[in-house]
This record gives sequence, structure tokens and C-alpha cells, in this order.
Amino acid sequence: MFEDAMRELRKLERGVQMPIQLEIDDNGYLDRRCPSNECAAHFKVMAEDWRDIVRDEVVYCPLCRHDAESSNWNTTEQEKYIENIAMSYVQGKLGRAFQQDTRRFNSSQSRKNFIQMSMSYRPSHIPVAIPVSATAIMTQEFNCTECNCRYSSIGAAFFCPACGHNSILDTFANSIETVKQTIASIPTIRQALITSVDENIAEDSIRHICENGLVKIASSFQRYAEACFHKLPNEAEFNIRSNLFQNLTEANSVWHEATGTGYTAILTATEYQVLTMYFQQRHLLTHKDGIIDQQYIDRANDHRFDIGQRLIVSESNVSEFTIIIEKLSAGIFALT
Repeated sequence: MFEDAMRELRKLERGVQMPIQLEIDDNGYLDRRCPSNECAAHFKVMAEDWRDIVRDEVVYCPLCRHDAESSNWNTTEQEKYIENIAMSYVQGKLGRAFQQDTRRFNSSQSRKNFIQMSMSYRPSHIPVAIPVSATAIMTQEFNCTECNCRYSSIGAAFFCPACGHNSILDTFANSIETVKQTIASIPTIRQALITSVDENIAEDSIRHICENGLVKIASSFQRYAEACFHKLPNEAEFNIRSNLFQNLTEANSVWHEATGTGYTAILTATEYQVLTMYFQQRHLLTHKDGIIDQQYIDRANDHRFDIGQRLIVSESNVSEFTIIIEKLSAGIFALT
């Protein structure tokens, strides 16, 4: 009865190749997303560089350096777009087959029979594949000094997606500047969100922007300090464990041992205490969803919150953190 439909199903089972053109933004960039569940960072790569420079065998995340084959870097929106196109194709093929089977069945029925049967097929709605719009705000653009691949991200980026080169020494200042520009734009962003949605969603979005800014500053400085340390002529004498520069106490000690100058010599006592508090806030936001615990109160010496409350990060907090980081980064760069 369903000969045409079964024939199309057998064809689909063997696999079908369909060319799908993902949308690029007005500047020629293609949206990408890190496939690591722990990272899932969004970034962009110049479309022609993705085609000509990036290898199919391996792509690197600019933020965490996770590597995977080139087919694994679609964004959630792009995956949905591809799924809709595939569904449209399948429904179109099967729909036409069902219509042919229906006509064949109906034409085979005799009008002389006491009982007459007919079959009808009503196709369901075929989803429209809406192109993905690449509309990232406050995006940094990078050009790898090793392979010349062009890419961009919102905020910090450390590794070239094509070759994995650590670009932090080249991009740290740009990362900090992007956070500063984002914080400066918050009044405009807030008003736009209030106009387009409502005040509650606007404030929730601003909270996320501030929290993300704080986390990105700390992450950028950690990578920057590590890269600067590796430039020291005697760095081979030190066994630097993974993520050592995430710990301010250990980082301060190893810089002092290697150069005679540490963080506490570059910053005032008050600045170093505030720096410690913001690094503890970064840990809280990254690992505890911002929920205050006793460890945070003890390490940060921050008694403004009670255990169980959620951390509040303001625009002025991010601005203060930025000023201290800029002073500290200039200090350690002078040691290299």
C-alpha cells in the first residue's frame, strides 16, 4: 500500500548529503561554540579562515583550549537550524511519497463495491529554517600571530582556534578594555532592555553582565600572569603546577621567589586585600553559583553577607577590580 513511502524510507536509511550554508555576520564571521560542557564558550571565526586555515581534524577553543573535530562546533541555534532543514527535507520527500501512494490506492477502488474506502494525506506544517543572526555586542577581534587566523569572542580569548597558539600576551589589554567598555555601556543596555522587555529582566541581565565581567577579568589575569612568568629567564627552575596562578597566595610567593618582587610589593595592602576578595568572588561564582559560604567569608574577609545569601556584584565592583588588575599586570610585566 505504501510502496513509494517505503522506498523513500529505505533511501533515507542509507543516508543523504545536503549542502547547508550557515549564516555569517556582516563582518564575515561564523558563530562557533565550544563543545566542552564545562566551557561552552561562544566565539567567532572569519568564515574564509574557517574554510582555508582551520583543519577538519582539530579545532581549539579560544577560552579553554578544548580540542575537537571541526564538525562539533555548531551553536545551539545552528544545530536547530540544521535540524529544521533536515526535517523539512524528510517531510517533503515522505509527503510526496504518501501523496502518490494515496492517489494509487484511491484509483484502485471500484465504484461498484458496496463498501467504498478512500485515503487522504494531509501534510503537517513543515518548519521554516530561520537563519541564525550573529549579533554579539562588545565583541573583540583577534588575528593569530602564528597562523594569521582571524577570530573573535565576547570578552577574553586565549587560544587560536586554528593552531592553539596562546595569544594572551597580545590580547590581555584588549580583554580588559572590552570589559571596561561593557560596564560603561550598562546604562544604555539597561534602558534598551527595559524598553524591549521589562525592568526585572533588564536588572537580571545587568547582574549577569557584571558577574561575567568579574569572572573574565580574573580568568584573563590568571592566564596573563602565567604567560608573563614563562618569559622569565629563570622560569625553568620552578615547577609550576596547573592553575597555580589562580591562587593569589601561591602566585605572590612564586613571583617573589623568582624576581624578588611579588603582588604584595606592587600593590598596597588595601589593594591586595580587595584583589583577594574579588578572586574569591570569582571562585564563588564559578563553583558555588554565587552562594555565600563560610570559606568565602574567611578567605575574602568579607562580612557584608550571611551564609546562604547570594553574592551581589555591582558595576562599581567590576570597575574597581579592573583598576587593580591593570596596576598589577603593569607591575609584573615590568619584571619580565
